[in-house]
Amino acid sequence: MAQEKLLNQSNRNLSKAQRAAREEAESQVVTNQTTPKQNNVVKNSKPMRALFNQLKKYNDHFTEADSIALNTLTFNLYMKAAHEEELTTMDMLDDNYERFMIRLEKFNKQITESMKQLCIPLNARLSLANEMTKVIIEEKKLAQMEGPKQEETNPLLAVLEATKNVK
Repeated sequence: MAQEKLLNQSNRNLSKAQRAAREEAESQVVTNQTTPKQNNVVKNSKPMRALFNQLKKYNDHFTEADSIALNTLTFNLYMKAAHEEELTTMDMLDDNYERFMIRLEKFNKQITESMKQLCIPLNARLSLANEMTKVIIEEKKLAQMEGPKQEETNPLLAVLEATKNVK
């Protein structure tokens, strides 16, 4: 599946109707005017709260549905940084050094997983917006086809009717 882009980042040639339909679909699906919320752990820690707000500013398309993954990412980034600071003060021959290295590797995996969880919903929302756009365009085409029909008159029938009236 190809990576979907927002309408303002896309360079596709679209008609005005397609562009309007895409804007409508994106407003409903991609940016639904909600923002991610901090959980209690992040809210009660000033450094984590600052990190959460910084991450939230990176992408203005995060919605409330992304809150869990964003909170998890914030927590893991904070814990990784704290463990890295502790690790730099340790002696490499210390018994705890290897244990801290294993913890850092686990944090890296959790960070990667949280970032994937944040990425997939945006791609899925963009895909959904694209599908909704196609449906909206088809609905408009059907409405035009079903609109006020003008009865097409056959010129031969008009002549036949005219000859009937002459008699």
